[in-house]
Amino acid sequence: MRPLPVTLLAFGLAAGPHIGAAQWSLSADVGVAYFGGTSRDSAGATVGPYRPTTLAVRVDHGDGPVRFGLHVLYAEPGLAGKQGDLAFVQSGVLSLWEIVPQVAVRVVRFGTGVEGRIEAGPAFDLWEFDNEQRNRVGARGAVALQWPLARSLTGSLRVGGVWSESVADPGDVPAGVERVTTRRFDVAIGLRYTL
Repeated sequence: MRPLPVTLLAFGLAAGPHIGAAQWSLSADVGVAYFGGTSRDSAGATVGPYRPTTLAVRVDHGDGPVRFGLHVLYAEPGLAGKQGDLAFVQSGVLSLWEIVPQVAVRVVRFGTGVEGRIEAGPAFDLWEFDNEQRNRVGARGAVALQWPLARSLTGSLRVGGVWSESVADPGDVPAGVERVTTRRFDVAIGLRYTL
C-alpha cells in the first residue's frame, strides 16, 4: 500500500466536515392563521381570535431524519364576533406568544434535496387579553416542505395546526354560551439557515 494516498485519505477524513455530524439551523417564517372555536352560543354565533399575520423563529439541531428544536411564534389577532358570513372584528385587544419544543421527522426526500417533514410538540400559548395574561397548554402538529436555495439556505412551506383549551375563561361567557376548544390552522413560508 502506498503511504501518500493513505496519509491524504486519513488527513481528509480527520480534518474535513463529518457528513453525519449534527447541525444547528435557524429559521424565520411569516404566515397567516385562521382560528376556530373559543366560545359559541345556541344560535351558532362565535367569538374568538381572528386571522392574524404570524411571525415565527425556530432553532433546531439534529442529524439525519430526526431534528429537535424550539419554535416561537408571535401574533396579534383581532377579536371577532361571527354569525354566518358576518364578522365584527376589534383589533388591539389580543396578542399571542407561542412556545413549542418540537421534534421533526423527515418522511420523504427527493434527489434534488427537497424534503418533507412532520413536526409535533406541546404548545405553550401565552395570551394577553385586554392586559390580562392567560396561559394555555395544547398540542401542535405541522407538515413542512423544504427545498435548497443556496449552500446553507433552504426555503420552506409549512402547514400546521394547534388545539388547546378555550382562550375564554369561564367568567368571560354569559349564560347560554359555551366555551369550546380553541383551534388554529396556519400556513407560513420561510427561510432556514444552517449554521
